[in-house]
Amino acid sequence: MKFFTEYSFNQSPFESVFANHKVVHVLKNTEVDVDAYFRDLSGQCGIPLIYEEDPITGAIDVNKWTEIKYEPENSDYAYKTSNKSQPLHTDYGYFSFEIYAAFFYCVTQAEFGGATTFIDIDKVVPILKSVNRSLFEHIQTQKIHFGRKDNPFAHNDDFILQKDALGWKINWNYYRALGDTINQSLIEDFKNFVDNYIEKSGELTELKLAPGEGVFFQDRRVLHGRNSFVGDRQLNKGGIALHVPEQVLQLIKGS
Repeated sequence: MKFFTEYSFNQSPFESVFANHKVVHVLKNTEVDVDAYFRDLSGQCGIPLIYEEDPITGAIDVNKWTEIKYEPENSDYAYKTSNKSQPLHTDYGYFSFEIYAAFFYCVTQAEFGGATTFIDIDKVVPILKSVNRSLFEHIQTQKIHFGRKDNPFAHNDDFILQKDALGWKINWNYYRALGDTINQSLIEDFKNFVDNYIEKSGELTELKLAPGEGVFFQDRRVLHGRNSFVGDRQLNKGGIALHVPEQVLQLIKGS
């Protein structure tokens, strides 16, 4: 699977492009409504999960985009309402079922900063092996508990790093792992590795979306973050799964 490509609406079917790339920059399509366009693209790749989750209460609002936008009055509650940089992470690793992809499109871009940053896990693995071989082995043998609030669907015991038929997979969200008090040493060790060797390595791919543009990414095949910014910035975000528990499917549909 290749790391990065661009996609224009007059190319081959989007599903085949995304199946072969970890990150796809979707260029603006002036011929259709932006909202409908990204719903269509995501529907080609699986079951779109479009919902808003309150960062404080965890309450779900169905069929509504997760809006990532700066709200000064809520900037201390969650990264999605902050304008500060966001560390590298995966989005959906704390769910009890696999949401293999994430996507968002730009409504308003910041006047300064605000690029989304990506790095291929295939780049991270050899660096980790070189810097700390024991940590590389430990995160493949010790599961971490990732969870959020008391949501019955938002809990998962998983390895930070593992391999499947398609290659390396990563599950990493420091703030969703803080509830695992037993494995805090391992969690802090991996955070320190990412902070010290990856975040400021100069090897991240930066993508600053223009309004109407979007990006789809294989959530478990890359790490992504965000640069700090100044100004009004809004991205609308969703996820994509291949198989969804019926109870969750009915919740997302609003039934």
